[in-house]
Amino acid sequence: MTFYVYLRYVYIHNFVMQMKEQKMANPFRYGEVVTGEDFADRELELQELIMDLKAGQTIFLISPRRYGKTSLIMNALDKLQKEGFYTAYIDLFKVSSFKGLLELYTEVVLRAVETKIERFNRFVREFFPNIHPKVVINSDGSPSLELDYEVKEKSAGKLFDEVYEAPQRIAKKRNKNFIVVFDEFQEIANLNGEAIEKGMRACFQHHDRVGYLFAGSRRHIISDMVTNKQRAFYNMGKVMPLDKIPREEFKIFLEGKFTRTGFSVAEGVLDEILDVTENYPYNVQFLCHELWHNCKDNRKVSSDDITPVMNRILYGQSAVYVTLWNTLPRHQKRILVAIAASGGENIFSKDFIRDNDLGAASSVQTSINLLMKKEIIEKGIGTYYIADVFFDAWIRKEMM
Repeated sequence: MTFYVYLRYVYIHNFVMQMKEQKMANPFRYGEVVTGEDFADRELELQELIMDLKAGQTIFLISPRRYGKTSLIMNALDKLQKEGFYTAYIDLFKVSSFKGLLELYTEVVLRAVETKIERFNRFVREFFPNIHPKVVINSDGSPSLELDYEVKEKSAGKLFDEVYEAPQRIAKKRNKNFIVVFDEFQEIANLNGEAIEKGMRACFQHHDRVGYLFAGSRRHIISDMVTNKQRAFYNMGKVMPLDKIPREEFKIFLEGKFTRTGFSVAEGVLDEILDVTENYPYNVQFLCHELWHNCKDNRKVSSDDITPVMNRILYGQSAVYVTLWNTLPRHQKRILVAIAASGGENIFSKDFIRDNDLGAASSVQTSINLLMKKEIIEKGIGTYYIADVFFDAWIRKEMM
């Protein structure tokens, strides 16, 4: 064997092994932001979001947790960036103070436009003349910002105005429009949200070169921001609720993931998966991930595999659920058992309260409000339901 033939053999062998490894990798991902082929194709929502943001529309995206909201946003931003837009993403879960919001907003806007260290300071001086942030070089060589002064609430307004105006000023000067996203925007309530909302509206309503997206998982809070006449964001933009992925669309996505890794799926199994997870995107991906792992030896998924895998998931999550359960007052536990047993329709009716021994209607209302605040239950159209399908199944298995 010549050296050339040997190299060719090694190359082909390594390539085949790489393809086998890729084929063996579990294709179902959950609990993280996904893009590209791992993103369950919300084509209609993605197109609508991109079209509206390109037009400079202000959008309020409302979605329960784990519906894929952030993945949808990131895929939209990726496409918009490729089309020539500046894009800035602010996750308000990372913010705990006025200073933190000011610092994060300033940094993401700067990073969207300028990444070269030698231009960073000049850019800061041009577009943020009153903030004077300190540029710090990270261990990987990338620049970041630090604010080396205390931001007082009474003076924060002027500083915020400067930051709020920056995307519009940059877009006009560079002739390149901006897209700014605030994710988990309901967290603004922890930072004197009313004042921040007023400041944002005062600036944003005059911006014609910036599209704004305010996204949140606490639906009643975000809805109130837009529909309450007493709030600064009243009628400020378009409300876009994010629903579950349509069944047929989701089935095509799931089947493709299985078949591309050499699996066969028995007829009706995908419908059973969507039924048992109530088509909840995070839980669908979680169950499929575990089914793939459980069936990887024979590469076949049947109806008989679903219950054992579900039980294994519940067993694996039991420590989390026991801890959560033990933190709840007795009345809230009884509400959850009642919803798990008979559904969440007419929960304030005399029959529901009597049959489940829930006491006074006012107590039911209080417990429901607290459970919603904790995001343990969600409100649907004429019904309430336990947000985590696996927690619902655990309650039915262990507490009834």
